[in-house]
Amino acid sequence: MPGPFDELEKEAEFLEKRSKEEFNQKNFTSTISLLEEAKEIYSKLGYNGKIGMIKKRIFQVKNLVKFEKQDTIVKTKGEFEFRQRVDKVLGEKERYADKKLAEQKTLSTDMKNKLEKINLLLEKAEKEEKLGKYPRVIGRYEYLLELYKSIPKEIVNFSKEIYEIEKKIAMFREKL
Repeated sequence: MPGPFDELEKEAEFLEKRSKEEFNQKNFTSTISLLEEAKEIYSKLGYNGKIGMIKKRIFQVKNLVKFEKQDTIVKTKGEFEFRQRVDKVLGEKERYADKKLAEQKTLSTDMKNKLEKINLLLEKAEKEEKLGKYPRVIGRYEYLLELYKSIPKEIVNFSKEIYEIEKKIAMFREKL
């Protein structure tokens, strides 16, 4: 006939089983509290071996919780820093676009047309570059150079763009 100790042992085993279910659902605080309850019951029963195993499991769960918190903090900090860098770059890009737009508003219609032609040629050259049509790309970049050089530096300074295109032309000529 089962005695009161058998009932306590069944209850402790049930608590252990529930703690495993909670652990699988990542409810770590609930897992720890269930294990603590089971440990108390086993201590009443004098099951020192079970108490040692439960203490070990509690320690492991607490370490896991601590590790996940640290991992989350590191991820959060890294994501925050990355977002800051992205926001900064996007802000600079927006300021640059606004500056270009302001410059275009003050330019003559002839200059506006040249700048639009430059943007269109750049897009076409980049598309053809991806397709590997290097002779056409070189032709487009040479025409871009002419357009850039025809715009006075006092109006818009394209020295950097001219330098970059000259480098690209030299690179594509080597590929031919």
